[in-house]
Amino acid sequence: MSGTVSVPRYAQQNEVRLDPLQSALLIVDMQNDFVKPGGSLLVPDAEATVPAISRLLELARGRRMRVLYSQDTHREGDPEWRIWPEHCREGSWGWEILEELAPAAEDTVVRKVRYDAFYGTPLDHLLRLWSISTLVICGTVANICVHYTAASAALRWYDVVIPRDAVSALEPFDLESSLRQTAFVFGGSITTTDRLRIEPSSPSFPPTTCPPDPRKAFAERSELEGARHDD
Repeated sequence: MSGTVSVPRYAQQNEVRLDPLQSALLIVDMQNDFVKPGGSLLVPDAEATVPAISRLLELARGRRMRVLYSQDTHREGDPEWRIWPEHCREGSWGWEILEELAPAAEDTVVRKVRYDAFYGTPLDHLLRLWSISTLVICGTVANICVHYTAASAALRWYDVVIPRDAVSALEPFDLESSLRQTAFVFGGSITTTDRLRIEPSSPSFPPTTCPPDPRKAFAERSELEGARHDD
């Protein structure tokens, strides 16, 4: 049986306020294979979201929010290639994150093997180390990796925010149904990039330092131990 199915209405927020010390931006799978012509699993509207995601990056970095990327990563024999065409082979051009959205030195890249960026990765561990309670999620594909990452975040009781102009899907219905589920089932906030307000709750903002970065602490400890051995 065929027919037309409409997505029920869902709430969209005119304004979403974020505390930069308790919020993080997660950019999902903005890689050449999904975004650029010649990519093996091209999402038609993904490249059109690059300006919005760039604005999110500028906003987050300007307010010293944590910025993370998920990077879809597959190797020979990956069973996901029985579902989808081969894509994001580790080390290939298609696997690389877009040059226009390249991670900065202080950003964190999480390599993932399934749709969910929490599955088998240290993402939850890092967010809790940094005392993050709200996750702003953007990228592609809206109803696949963005959706399952948002679901996983919500199940861990993170507040989820999705700027709708910064996500893309293979079909318009997939995009709308995913956003509806995020709002209706996960209690997430759907908005647009220009309606995000990043304002600190503490009058001492901006801090002189970001929240502790475990990578820096490990490097400093290694240098200290090396100096002791030299003595």
